[in-house]
Amino acid sequence: MKTDFSINVNVSIGVTPEVVALVTSILTKQPTATVEAPASEQPAAEAPAEGKALTVEDVREAMRRARVRIEGEDWETNTTGEGYTKYHRQLNATFKNIAALLGSDKPSTLSEENYASFIKQCDELIVGADGTITTKCPF
Repeated sequence: MKTDFSINVNVSIGVTPEVVALVTSILTKQPTATVEAPASEQPAAEAPAEGKALTVEDVREAMRRARVRIEGEDWETNTTGEGYTKYHRQLNATFKNIAALLGSDKPSTLSEENYASFIKQCDELIVGADGTITTKCPF
């Protein structure tokens, strides 16, 4: 008796910010569980005005906001500070990973349709309980 089995599986995954965040955490080998700072300590994201086209400058501003929030206000001038030495390289790698998931080698070469997603993900970056850069778990 000869039995042939054939199984076809077709999986489609839409690229949402949540999927990108999950893949980013997997690629950087960071756990997705995080400790969230109290709402009073989290600065409000400075979203661009409605109807305004996003530019590469908005991308740079989102990265700057993340650095100020994580490394500290003086991250540009105090390169020996604790926040800078501990998180600067991690943030560089995280920014590049987010850009790679959006189809670019680095944030400055992102296509315009990916600016909003990149900015949103930068605004969601936090320091996890283990001291690594991660995002809030959406579930």
